[in-house]
Amino acid sequence: MRLPPKWESFLKEYLPLNRFYTDLHNFVHGLSNVMPRREYIFHVLTYMNPQDVQCVLYGEDPYPRTSSANGVAFWDEEIQSWQDKTNGSALKNILKGLMIAQGLATYDTPIADCRHIARQNRIKSPPQLFRLWLKQGVLLINASMTFSRPGDKKYHFKFWHPFHTALITALNDRQTSPFYVLWGRKAQYWQAIITESIDDSDKILTNGHPTFIHQFLNKSQPDFSPFTALMQKTGIRWL
Repeated sequence: MRLPPKWESFLKEYLPLNRFYTDLHNFVHGLSNVMPRREYIFHVLTYMNPQDVQCVLYGEDPYPRTSSANGVAFWDEEIQSWQDKTNGSALKNILKGLMIAQGLATYDTPIADCRHIARQNRIKSPPQLFRLWLKQGVLLINASMTFSRPGDKKYHFKFWHPFHTALITALNDRQTSPFYVLWGRKAQYWQAIITESIDDSDKILTNGHPTFIHQFLNKSQPDFSPFTALMQKTGIRWL
């Protein structure tokens, strides 16, 4: 349970690493059935170097299944195709949001039709899509990087608070700060802290969590998608 070496070097001035690793070891070993697996806790950081981060997409916490949680926010390891049935709604609503942003669906389009549209248009599979985002420097990270059981959630979020404070400060201290995309209430907690050190508040984009369609999309505006603003502002290819 260690950060990749380049991230250790990047964060060492902002986070007391020896104490952090001791606290992390004690925290994880004090809980049962922690997700993701311990070797995957910092998995997302292996996809890019600190200077390559163009956008930080914050979610809330990992999937509550060892078979799904892989240390990359929103990436469900069980799902290889948009045709696969999911245990939750996040991926389904992300797919619908992408389809809406491309003018291929609306809020009222059934998810079965969205899956058919994705197949017809040869939309990238979920693993391909997340790799596309990561390759462009989108850091897919959760406000709580571990999960054990619903009753422990507040302890997980509290534990990871110093890490994210250091991460945000270090990223914003670079010559150019990244975009921040905050999906869900726990992710949006960080908005005030990001604003303190970011060079452009327009780089912060907030939205409801994709688990809840009525928060992520907008029934009264059926053509709304959070990906529309992401495509317009970030310069990142989201599909």
